[in-house]
Amino acid sequence: MKSTQFLTAAILCFISSTQVFAFDFRQSDESYVNDIPFNTKQIFDSVQYQEAITASFIPPAESFIEDIPFDTVKIIAQYHADSAMQVSYKLPEEKPINDIPFNTAHIAGLRSYFLTNMNQ
Repeated sequence: MKSTQFLTAAILCFISSTQVFAFDFRQSDESYVNDIPFNTKQIFDSVQYQEAITASFIPPAESFIEDIPFDTVKIIAQYHADSAMQVSYKLPEEKPINDIPFNTAHIAGLRSYFLTNMNQ
């Protein structure tokens, strides 16, 4: 118990003595010494300007990431095809043009007549 009291007292004495000596070491303001014969801010700005002008703004090429597990082009094509098929087109009725100079129904009947008679 005596040793802990002695150790605590020694630590407190050491801390208080360092604080007392620390008051003597305050910094004082010094006068400005112009020992650099050029304007460093102007030089830094010119270097920074030159680097900005010569900088390459082309980003590096990225590798392709297959993050969509389906082909979007095929899905869009199928969607457009389905949409086009759902539209009902109503065209006006046209007048018939008689461009065949013979009776096709009569010719078709003769053909079927000959085919049935040839097999007998």
